[in-house]
Amino acid sequence: MRHKKQMHLLIADNDENVLIALERVFEDEGYATTTVVSHHEIATLMSEVDFDLIVLDDDLSDADSVHVLTNFQCAGLRPVVIVTFNRYPAPDQRARLRELGVSALIRKTAHPEMVDIVRHLLAPRPHVCRDDFDSMT
Repeated sequence: MRHKKQMHLLIADNDENVLIALERVFEDEGYATTTVVSHHEIATLMSEVDFDLIVLDDDLSDADSVHVLTNFQCAGLRPVVIVTFNRYPAPDQRARLRELGVSALIRKTAHPEMVDIVRHLLAPRPHVCRDDFDSMT
């Protein structure tokens, strides 16, 4: 019997309550999760673990999402990333996040929509469409 691989998510947020809530939401959906609070922890884990998707806070205590994503790009990493936010990013920041390969932007509190986006992004298919980037809130 062939077993389906459990998808592994990295959740990065400097708010412990957000981490607990997202961890619970995604584990209830059958995903394995690892939680971190800083860019430093992300950098360490990315060299050790192959995550299927990263849920990244737009403003960690030691770096913003653009800084984290720029470091991924410099290291030759292209993970699937969702950026979460409290305040919707300005148009120039959204454009920069798109350039850096972000798959979706979503409010931290939009848990059902976030689960739907993660399911969509991790669904087996040859190509993930990014046409709806700006409409995902």
